Amino acid sequence: MAGNGELREVTMENLREIMKLSDTLTESQKRCVAPNIRSVAQGFLSVTGWFRAIYHDGKPIGFIMVELLADEIPEEDQPAIFLWRFMIAREWQGKGYGKSVLDQIVDHFRKQGVKTMYTSCDMEEMDRPYEFYLKYGFTDTGVMHEEEEILRYAFPDVPLVRDEEIVRNRPWAYMAPKIALITLWTEKIDVMKRFYHQVMGFFIKVDLGSYVEFENRGVRFALCERQVMRDICDGFDQKPQGQQFELAFPCDTPEEVDKAYERLIKLGAGSVCPPKNMEWGQRTALFSDPDGNIHEVFSELEQPEQKEEESS
Repeated sequence: MAGNGELREVTMENLREIMKLSDTLTESQKRCVAPNIRSVAQGFLSVTGWFRAIYHDGKPIGFIMVELLADEIPEEDQPAIFLWRFMIAREWQGKGYGKSVLDQIVDHFRKQGVKTMYTSCDMEEMDRPYEFYLKYGFTDTGVMHEEEEILRYAFPDVPLVRDEEIVRNRPWAYMAPKIALITLWTEKIDVMKRFYHQVMGFFIKVDLGSYVEFENRGVRFALCERQVMRDICDGFDQKPQGQQFELAFPCDTPEEVDKAYERLIKLGAGSVCPPKNMEWGQRTALFSDPDGNIHEVFSELEQPEQKEEESS
């Protein structure tokens, strides 16, 4: 029976056990995979590193980390992730846990619009991870980087079905049905810039004083003083009324919603609605930015049928 690895956060409570897993590897594997203590440190120091411990039956058996901003990957494959570190403890290898974990990674990031996953593979590693990746579905790009072969995995496509008659009579026929930039208009540019950079974690790409643009994986986001547009369009003299929009920030688990909300409030976000389970199958918390715009952090709730499948 194939193993079914469970992904969990790395914490101070399980860090020591995660570190010890590196000792189980063969000498050949140790030359190819950095020690977990180094990987965890790099993950915590890197804003774009996403990492998890791999568990089976309450016991840690591995570690995985991906790079979220894989800028070196070709534009036609973006958005993409790079499988940075991946190890399974020696006694658990060859039992299906590697495939199970990759299935979860693909499912998780596919839902976020990721198109491809790249990784690198040492061709001299005696346990032949190259064959494992090819069997999973990776293809050899023929490119070498630092004596490692670069492999590519294309995520399964999510078909976009549209009624062609509707398309011909809508702007969709002339423009891409996607949002290229989100802009928040504000009178508090400096306060808002600090909030979205220091609290929410957006990287500043452009700072022109009255206009600040951020760019994280998958989204361009900007702040702009209203006066900039008042000089161009009289419509911006009208006072906005009510909640005009919402930004939704996803978490991996319901527990992370609670942690994110607690951190946001501690760092100065306004408390609107503490975390609670919603009838539409999500755990959601609402908070406000310095301008009073209400946003949410959320996570999907585990469905009853999923629990039944796991227990069977």
